Amino acid sequence: HPGCTIGANSIINTGAQIDHGCRVGDHSHIAPGAILGGEVDIGKSCHVGAGAIIEQGTSIGDGAVVGAGAVVVKDIPPSATALGNPARPKIM
Repeated sequence: HPGCTIGANSIINTGAQIDHGCRVGDHSHIAPGAILGGEVDIGKSCHVGAGAIIEQGTSIGDGAVVGAGAVVVKDIPPSATALGNPARPKIM
């Protein structure tokens, strides 16, 4: 999508949707069917699971993991694992 930035060595899998103005950091992975709303910021070395939804304007901190099917409505801190609907972060 126009205006998006995809970092070095990042993977955007089949069927993932990335809306306007998104930023995906280096070494991150967006799994199949994940949806990133507009202006989402994914940090470095992150994983967004299959079918996860990241709401517009939210941020995922460096090294964080968003589980499959999670719905992120608030920022996720670095190195956290976020699961559920709505996604709740846990620092591991």
